[in-house]
Amino acid sequence: MNNPIAAERSIRCVAVKLLVATALVALLGAAGAARADNPMLIGDVGLDDSYTITLKDANGAPVTHLPAGTYTLVIHDHSSIHNFDLNGPGVSVATGIDTIGDKTVTVTFTDGTYFYVCDDHASRMKGSFTVGNVTAPPPPAAVTRLSASIAAGGKATLKPSSGLSAGQFKLTVSDRTAADGFRLSGPGVSKATGVTFKGTVTWTGMLQDGKYSFGSVRKPKLRRSFSVSG
Repeated sequence: MNNPIAAERSIRCVAVKLLVATALVALLGAAGAARADNPMLIGDVGLDDSYTITLKDANGAPVTHLPAGTYTLVIHDHSSIHNFDLNGPGVSVATGIDTIGDKTVTVTFTDGTYFYVCDDHASRMKGSFTVGNVTAPPPPAAVTRLSASIAAGGKATLKPSSGLSAGQFKLTVSDRTAADGFRLSGPGVSKATGVTFKGTVTWTGMLQDGKYSFGSVRKPKLRRSFSVSG
């Protein structure tokens, strides 16, 4: 014989689940509609591995000034050697350097200046725009980010080692051997990790027009060179 109390409880449980599901669908629909109503911005970087980065509005015009407010940002990252990094008051959005694909986010801009760069090539792939009452951005302090390593046997790497322009740099060195050190020298720069040091260090400084060398402290013949343009 059926239990009428159990049946009623089952019906109530189903009804509650339906109400919750309906509420979730409504919330998700509202969120999607809100995003669709936002003005759209389109970031684009590294098409065919080119050293190009842009930020445009929905009409294809380069972004130089925006009203404060909430926007939908769509980033098209075409290259595994570049990325799109947007920063400014209350906003920090970036794609990975070694990843390719699209990324869609909602951002809220307030009065201020915003900058977008490729982190690996910030001296030549960069842009900026102002928001709200700010109309004249200060010149961005571009920083070229470099990474280097040295391993047993004096094998050293430095990335990127081409297409570099004069300006401020930040170099992260991974010293993987306690029997050698990593050395960087050139115009205005002379730095090295200790021969017995093993770990990670970060150096900052200014690259100048000219030729630089990098590599093993103990084995000068293994050192390589790169050039910086003014």
